[in-house]
Amino acid sequence: MSMAVLGTGDKILSLMKEMEISIPGLASLSGIQENELLNILAGICEPDITAACRIADALGVCVRELCPDEEQYTIPVRKGTLAKLIVVSEMNGVELDDLISSILEKGIEENGFYD
Repeated sequence: MSMAVLGTGDKILSLMKEMEISIPGLASLSGIQENELLNILAGICEPDITAACRIADALGVCVRELCPDEEQYTIPVRKGTLAKLIVVSEMNGVELDDLISSILEKGIEENGFYD
């Protein structure tokens, strides 16, 4: 059973819920405008270091607690290739991320990048 990967916005929302702090309340405590805070909470953008520190201070936590669980990178993929990967993952009952990881792992092994 895998654990959910939480982003910065999810972590802030979770802390807000635990502490019973509203969005206007956090905006007031942190000095961050509500619209910027809403974008962070929705995952539309990540806070810059200043905003993250102000939010962490307002919530009484270390700024590291607000860091996303896993970094994700975007790479360009042709629509046809992505569609094929999705179909293969569905046919084999495998999550798309697991399929891609497996493909990358095999490619690295076959090309001699592993000792």
